[in-house]
Amino acid sequence: MSLRSPLDGCGVIEGPGGLRLRDLSLARREGVRGAGAREWLMAQGHTLPAAPNQIVANGESGWVMSLSHREFWLLQPDNQASLGRLASEEVTAGIWPLYCQHSHAWLQFAGEPGADIMAKLCGVDLSEATFPPGSVAQTQAARVSVIVAAHQSENGQPVFSIFVDQSLARYLWGAIEDAMGEWLG
Repeated sequence: MSLRSPLDGCGVIEGPGGLRLRDLSLARREGVRGAGAREWLMAQGHTLPAAPNQIVANGESGWVMSLSHREFWLLQPDNQASLGRLASEEVTAGIWPLYCQHSHAWLQFAGEPGADIMAKLCGVDLSEATFPPGSVAQTQAARVSVIVAAHQSENGQPVFSIFVDQSLARYLWGAIEDAMGEWLG
């Protein structure tokens, strides 16, 4: 059995100013949740955000995103996804795996005007002045629930990571593509 992206065939959309929308749904991401998740991850050598709804770099090729005091996602955009462990398998006592690989599509939106384009879709002001680097919003974009990690840096360029339920991924991709088209004229 192999993993498939819900955005199969969408590829990459590029525009001026470094604009780029790409599908990272087959990039590795996994997570853990539970009362001792923070301590367990720190013991594993991970760098963790100071508070919920933040994201920080974790080594050279990934990030750790905190969605609460007890829920953390490990994101590795440069590594391929794996099928992971069984859903009923505890990581350690009281800490359970999260299968964000199988539930959410991962869209990456890059480029300087990214926050302005996202303003067409999202009621949260994602400008860097209001939504500083490393911030995470659990909100809506184009009327669907999303998790947006803002102003990460990849190859020196600001990027947004947008996570959406796989069943809504094509819809959101189209909405972002349409907003990009309006922005570009």
